[in-house]
Amino acid sequence: MITEVTFAFLKAVKENNNLERMNKNRDLYYLVRDNFWEFGKKLIEKTRELDTSIWMLDIKDATFRFNKDIRFTKDKSPYKTNFGLIIREEGKHGNGAGYYVDIGIEENFIGGGIYLPPRAVAERVRIYIAKHYTQRQKIITAPTFKKAFGEVLWEKYKRVPKWFDTNHKAGEFLKMKSRYLGHSISEKKVLDPNFSTYCLSLFKIMKPFNDFLNKART
Repeated sequence: MITEVTFAFLKAVKENNNLERMNKNRDLYYLVRDNFWEFGKKLIEKTRELDTSIWMLDIKDATFRFNKDIRFTKDKSPYKTNFGLIIREEGKHGNGAGYYVDIGIEENFIGGGIYLPPRAVAERVRIYIAKHYTQRQKIITAPTFKKAFGEVLWEKYKRVPKWFDTNHKAGEFLKMKSRYLGHSISEKKVLDPNFSTYCLSLFKIMKPFNDFLNKART
């Protein structure tokens, strides 16, 4: 399970986000990282029972570097203040829909879907949605889905792509570049011994949404 040490460490990084401080606390970083990895490994195993498309997924392929990419940002602080876990076929190297857990001091959330996929994948998904709009609506308007995730989130184009009818009933959804979900959780919930069970309960709700997107992208 995730411990309070994780949040204490991340808060300390936020307050002193620099290489000198990290070098002095490298052992603590590995302790916290390994704790998150253990949580991730167990959650991957349990998720595999729910979604058989997740076959062999190494924890290193399901988690992200703690170092930030500072090349294109004004904020040059070198380290992140969160840990992320992506569970899907091929992990962080894939482009399909998956299950996501993010733990940090800014926010904690459980998510899913596809975030900014390659253009070819986005176009296939868009065409599939146009053809199967009713099925999609049935998934995202189910009461349990709405209660858990609310609305589907996205980044979108200003206009419906030119190869679609501008009056198509799925018009707004065809503008989307991304299609993802977010369920905010408290630090207290993350620290609960049954947190992984809670994650799985939400994964089960989002699975039809992920299945739809993964079928659409192939």
